[in-house]
Amino acid sequence: MFVNNVADDTLEKSWFVMRVTYQRELKAKEILDKLGIESFVPTKRVRKTTKEGFKIWSTESVIHNYIFINTYKEKLNELKRYEIPWLRYVMKNRSEAQKQPLIVPERQMQSFIAIAGNEKEKIMYLDSEEVDLTCGDKVRILSGPFEGAEGTFMKVQNRGGKRVVVKIEGIIAVATTTLPGSFVEKIEN
Repeated sequence: MFVNNVADDTLEKSWFVMRVTYQRELKAKEILDKLGIESFVPTKRVRKTTKEGFKIWSTESVIHNYIFINTYKEKLNELKRYEIPWLRYVMKNRSEAQKQPLIVPERQMQSFIAIAGNEKEKIMYLDSEEVDLTCGDKVRILSGPFEGAEGTFMKVQNRGGKRVVVKIEGIIAVATTTLPGSFVEKIEN
């Protein structure tokens, strides 16, 4: 699964990959939630120690400065202008004259959310360059907490066991817990 190169149609709702400044991705998500606009920020729960020495649980973004927003390009431009001026498009560099916003196809984004949004399971976040998706079969998970997610069934280097990996090109990849082969079915591209 690879990221779609461009957003040609401004009338179509799409998953835009956006950058925010100063690690304000969770603040941007909070604003978008209040406006009723679907967005996703992969998060994890971490245990921290306060200045007073108390242990607390905190939610942190896994990939700083990125947020995925599902809306129309025109609406996104309006948001950037009036509501969240620190949002920036992540551009797909096809050529200097054809720079277009980076868009994640709906099915790929739903698979990414199904895995990355499941904080109860042990998942792995990988640098997108750390995963070579030219090898491995495209699969759909048949059962368990990630049922329905699609990705590439592969062994992640130095991690042991086979996992399903969903990669957002140039940004991040997420891998499920180790899965037995009986939990997945091969699919055609």
